[in-house]
Amino acid sequence: MAEVILKDLVKIYPYIDKPKRKFFGLFGKKVAPRVRKHNLQITDKGVIAVQSLNLTIKDGEFIVLVGPSGCGKSTTLRMVAGLEEISEGELYIDGRIVNAIEPKDRDIAMVFQSYALYPHMTVEQNMGYPLKILPQNITYQFEIEYLNYQIAEYENQKANGGKPESLDVKIQECKDRLVECQKKIDAGETSYVAKMSAGMRKYKIMQVAEMLNITEYLERKPKNLSGGQRQRVAIGRAVVRNPKVLLMDEPLSNLDAKLRNQMRAEIIKLRSKVNTTFIYVTHDQVEAMTLGDRIVVMKDGFVQQIGTPQEVYDHPRNKFVSGFIGTPQMNYFDAELLLENGKYFVKVDDYKVELSEEKQARLKENNVQAQFITLGVRPDHMIVGNEGIDGVVNVSELMGPAAHLHLTVKDKDVIVIVPTLGGYVNYVGQTIKLGFTGNLVHLFSNENERNLEFLNDSTYQEDPREIARREEMAKEEANAKGEDYVVTATEAEAKPEPKKEEPKEEVKPEEPKEEVKAEVAEEKATEEK
Repeated sequence: MAEVILKDLVKIYPYIDKPKRKFFGLFGKKVAPRVRKHNLQITDKGVIAVQSLNLTIKDGEFIVLVGPSGCGKSTTLRMVAGLEEISEGELYIDGRIVNAIEPKDRDIAMVFQSYALYPHMTVEQNMGYPLKILPQNITYQFEIEYLNYQIAEYENQKANGGKPESLDVKIQECKDRLVECQKKIDAGETSYVAKMSAGMRKYKIMQVAEMLNITEYLERKPKNLSGGQRQRVAIGRAVVRNPKVLLMDEPLSNLDAKLRNQMRAEIIKLRSKVNTTFIYVTHDQVEAMTLGDRIVVMKDGFVQQIGTPQEVYDHPRNKFVSGFIGTPQMNYFDAELLLENGKYFVKVDDYKVELSEEKQARLKENNVQAQFITLGVRPDHMIVGNEGIDGVVNVSELMGPAAHLHLTVKDKDVIVIVPTLGGYVNYVGQTIKLGFTGNLVHLFSNENERNLEFLNDSTYQEDPREIARREEMAKEEANAKGEDYVVTATEAEAKPEPKKEEPKEEVKPEEPKEEVKAEVAEEKATEEK
């Protein structure tokens, strides 16, 4: 178990602009080449996959990196593992900087998406393989654990009628060896050894196998195991050597839905039994919500929000987080934020709702003015009643305890979750009214899509390309209105004013010489003849 600190971590890949190739389809017809698009920032240094990531992971914490494909979460995990070189920044594990330290010396273990088991080895051999080569101080720690186990076994034998004289001798030998191992650990011996004793390896493998319920598969090979069993073996192989940090790179993505739910429960149980720090990468927001103590939401290499699962769900910092976390996705409406007599209201068409006291206080703290906004409401927070926004029900999905209604509201798709409460009502084809309360809505700026209640969040990273895009739009609007565009402070710092060019003096063309004039006159004369 160790604290992990990521300080201004940056990963830059070299940018290679490949020449366009001609593709030919059937019968020699030219086909347009495929264009691969990504949203990563490209600079003179290269493609920035991770942008200045700052994160402190406490001892024993379970942190989850979540985001869509290409957001930089797996790259961050690989930098922690030492499989990717760190371009900029510092990485600390257990108080020491490990930027230049080899992966084998970082005391970490990793569970891969593809299991990565040795096919010619049994389950027991796969799990015992990491124990063959270990730092000597870790070997001594394992030996102390094994000696305590042996002493307990000898005491049980003695209590059950075993020969006390011979057992006392064995117990004393174990205690003497315990003192020697502790002295060597205190001396700081870290040289590598070739192997551990067979008894110690067997003890450790059985301990982890019982924890993961795979003792009956120890003699099998990976080809004779199911996907879930292989994943348990891969997790056991990582856990067996008691690493300080356990890294997991989408370990459940290859499993079906039923096995995925089962393995999620197994990982939760494992977390309570294993004393280590977990860093887990996934694109599934359900895994992130159920497993993590804290969630790090990423997009295009930038951190969008860091917080507990409940905090990220209840208080998303921007529109992207609100749509990514939560199933079904949040509904969005074009609305207006009103400020009347010192109180904030939100208005959608003719439906007007006063915001809760908590939201009123946050908006006043940020000095938010009346403006047009994007209103977000989760499907389970919508209310079907006598007043609200008109919507036409297109589809009704009965899910048992609730029905999911798919509606059209002003050419927008909206989903509402309605509890059945023992009686299902089919609203298909009907126009119903949708309402909401002032404490369960989210107010997003139309300018930068940030939550107006949390504009002072220090962990939020805004893409500089979005800032540049908004400045270009503001320039275009100012030019269309015939007004002068006011340069912001950030733009003025990034783009200094160009130097004024001094007006150049007009240079008069020189008159042709007498010899040239004579030649021109002769040519004209020959042309006339």
